[in-house]
Amino acid sequence: MDYTTLTSKGQVTVPKEIRDKFNWKEGTKLKFYLDGEELKVREVTIADEMEDLLLKDLNDLGYTGKELKAKLLERKEVLNKTFDKFIEERLQEETVPLEEAIRSIENGEV
Repeated sequence: MDYTTLTSKGQVTVPKEIRDKFNWKEGTKLKFYLDGEELKVREVTIADEMEDLLLKDLNDLGYTGKELKAKLLERKEVLNKTFDKFIEERLQEETVPLEEAIRSIENGEV
């Protein structure tokens, strides 16, 4: 078991074994949170960052409590549908190998 020490600035070093297991590199954003009486940590995802932005916007608009939660769920649903549509459209696009694209540009075919 690895131990780490909290510095005067509130920093800790994540043991190498854990960094390697989760492929955490320099610059990886981590989220610390409480789950009951346990402290947990996990990598911050794009979804986490999007939710934080949505929450900030809704808070700025004055939403709180149950109304805030309802509005957040509404906006997340819209974003999910939009993202699904975006992925569907991208999967339908035709792609060409990089070398072919470069040749087309060089030959003025674009």
